[in-house]
Order: sequence, then structure tokens, then C-alpha cells
Amino acid sequence: MSGCISGPPGDVGEQQAWVLRWFGEWGVGEREEFLAELLDRVVPGKVTRLPGSLGALSLTHRPPSIFRCQLRLWDGWFRNWSVDQRNLLLHRLEERAPDFTDRLYREVAQTADPPPGSGH
Repeated sequence: MSGCISGPPGDVGEQQAWVLRWFGEWGVGEREEFLAELLDRVVPGKVTRLPGSLGALSLTHRPPSIFRCQLRLWDGWFRNWSVDQRNLLLHRLEERAPDFTDRLYREVAQTADPPPGSGH
């Protein structure tokens, strides 16, 4: 995590509280990027990654933005959370931003393979 701090120590509850706090401070563009990153974690391999996502190569020598550091922290935490802990974050996001999670669930549904024999 070059240029980023390792993040506040704590348990999953504290980590999720940080993510929710950051989410509340993010603008529309940052939430859009978070949606894409979250979707990529929820249905890996089904989403085309955009340039600028966490996996993209950066050719600049500028320090990462605070938002980029927040995403990196969230990504490391999310990967270590259990399925129940991940679902708890989604539930907490549903309470705070139902439009955001509705869109996430629609995007997830669009990645599903059609049932056999459905003609799609």
C-alpha cells in the first residue's frame, strides 16, 4: 500500500464503521467507483474492470488520494471478512443508502447466467 497508512486498528465492527463514515463523505463519482469495486468483489470474474480501478497500473508518481487509500483499506478488510460480515456491511449500507444497494443488487442480477432452456 504505497503512500497509504495501514488503517485504524480494530475489529470488523470498527472497520465497517470507518467504511460507512467514508461512504457518507464520498461524492457521486467516488460512490460510483466504490460500486464498481464492490460489484467486482461480490461477483468476481463477471465484471469488466475499468481503468482507474484498484487493479489498474498507475504510471504517476503522485501520492494516492485519500479516497484511493480508503478503497485500499476497505479492499484489504473486505477480503478478510467472513460472508456474514460482508453481508452485514451490505445490510448497513441498505439502511443508509437504499438507492445505492438497489443499484448494486440490480447489477449483480445482470451478471447471472440465464437459466438453461430460457432461450437467452
